[in-house]
Amino acid sequence: MSMYYNICAPAKLNLNLFVKDKFLDGLHFLVSDICFLKLTDKIYLKFSKEDTFNQNNNNSFMINPENNLILQAIKKFRSQTKWDKKFEIYLDKNIPIGAGLGGGSADAAATLVLLRKLFNKEKNYNKLPISKILEMACELGSDVPSCIISKDLRLSGYGKEIRRKRFPNNYYFIIIYPNYKLSTKAVFQHYSNFENFSPKSKKIFFENIKIYNSLLFSATNLAPKIKDVLDNLKRIPNIVAYGMTGSGSTCFGIFKNLNDVPNLSDFFSSKYFIWFGQKADYNLNRVCCSKVLENKF
Repeated sequence: MSMYYNICAPAKLNLNLFVKDKFLDGLHFLVSDICFLKLTDKIYLKFSKEDTFNQNNNNSFMINPENNLILQAIKKFRSQTKWDKKFEIYLDKNIPIGAGLGGGSADAAATLVLLRKLFNKEKNYNKLPISKILEMACELGSDVPSCIISKDLRLSGYGKEIRRKRFPNNYYFIIIYPNYKLSTKAVFQHYSNFENFSPKSKKIFFENIKIYNSLLFSATNLAPKIKDVLDNLKRIPNIVAYGMTGSGSTCFGIFKNLNDVPNLSDFFSSKYFIWFGQKADYNLNRVCCSKVLENKF
């Protein structure tokens, strides 16, 4: 019986996001401090005679089975390495889609890490270095390179300039997604109309990290629910910091002690996606294998 190889794909949390100058190509220069959560998707690959794609159907986070970043990552890897292996592909999807948590980028990055592991396992020579999958990652999306690394990071530019950071551990995070998908493109287009308008807001810090998001005004204009979520986070006693991640609409709160985390149903609708846990640093050796799938599909 052939083995299933699997890898986790952690959600990305932007603790802040500063939009800087716009360049001639219309793209914005960004600076952002990011970390990765214990909220993860899981990707399974098994060698096969042909490619097939399956995903869990026990939630609403379903992606296009014929065109998604996992399949694009496999296609990119094949093109660059000429390694023409086929796979049964299974996705256990837990990160909300279009929520600003980088779920698609995380899936693409984890797929590249897993493929590199399998490729190098087969090769006695000419093994693939990390730099090669980072190059592939840049071609798949601006968030994919940082998701390859999946550690505390400072990003700048278009996602290619990555610097290792270390943020405080042992804090607890709550993630609130009000089930409203936001298009990153639409948020940036809306931002461009108001980029010289910066509403005054209270300065919020997570120890020495400033919690701020340049896209907040644009996102809340497109999705007013975000303001409601942030207002409710602000009401929670002993909350250390709170904000919006990425281009929205997901918001987060940070707590120092487990006992400070309230009964979240007192503050948020039961219809919202709510996750609670900690951040983590991940490594490139997080590939596992088993004879059976750990989850039913």
